[in-house]
Amino acid sequence: MDTEPASASPKQRSEEDSLIEGLTRQLSHARLLLSANPEEAADEAMSSVAAEREVEAKVTTELATPHAVAQPERFLAAHRTAIQALELLDREGWRKPSVSSKFGPLKPAARIGAQYVTQYIVKGYANSAANSMRRLYTRREPQTVRGTPERIMLAQARMEMDRLTNGFVGGGIGAPAIIAGGAAVSLFASVTQFVTGLNYLSRPVLISTLLLIVLVFGFLSSLLLSAAAVAHRRCRVIAGQPLADLWEAVGRAGNPPEDNSQPFAIIAIVLSALVWVVVPVGGILVYVLT
Repeated sequence: MDTEPASASPKQRSEEDSLIEGLTRQLSHARLLLSANPEEAADEAMSSVAAEREVEAKVTTELATPHAVAQPERFLAAHRTAIQALELLDREGWRKPSVSSKFGPLKPAARIGAQYVTQYIVKGYANSAANSMRRLYTRREPQTVRGTPERIMLAQARMEMDRLTNGFVGGGIGAPAIIAGGAAVSLFASVTQFVTGLNYLSRPVLISTLLLIVLVFGFLSSLLLSAAAVAHRRCRVIAGQPLADLWEAVGRAGNPPEDNSQPFAIIAIVLSALVWVVVPVGGILVYVLT
């Protein structure tokens, strides 16, 4: 005995109506594109997309603003202060980072490593800030009327940054990192030759390996996190406010550049998390294999 199909629920009918409406709209766009009115089809298609009101309003406001420098009376002083801050940061901002006493006998090595990491972050930030200033001045200069004090002011500042930017060469790990890497490879090769005769599945070797991994990861995690914190603080204290004042004086320039300490902090956190993974997994392996 045949049964009649059940009628669709209101929700299903609503979804079907919405689908049919969308298909009808797409077919209408296609028909207009195939006709002699492609501009009308494009306008209709774009009008159906939800407008990003906030972004559009911001862009419209900036386009309607006639001044390339929001506060010309503050610009030169802010420019000079920012350059002074970058020079001080590049020269002194990375020196003698504080290292916790928890490193114990490894504190001298930790201090050297922390200084290399701090130098890399601080000098990289100075380089990024100097290049950002040069790009900002270069873009704002053509927006001013020729012969006006603002145009002359921006041109002079831009030429100064053209000369200065090459002096901020970026991070400072470079050669020391290569030397340290080569020394580490040589040391690893020597240790490998020494321990080739060991039974790697024995309990003493497994426990020693586990402890070594924990110590190395813990040392590197603390080192990176400490250096990143010091570098971030010094970048913020020395150059953060001067750059913010300069960006405010120029106006409509977004936010000043930020230092790259966050990736180092993330690596430190990952290494710390790995320690908490290595310890239980390694303990299980030692228990199972021995």
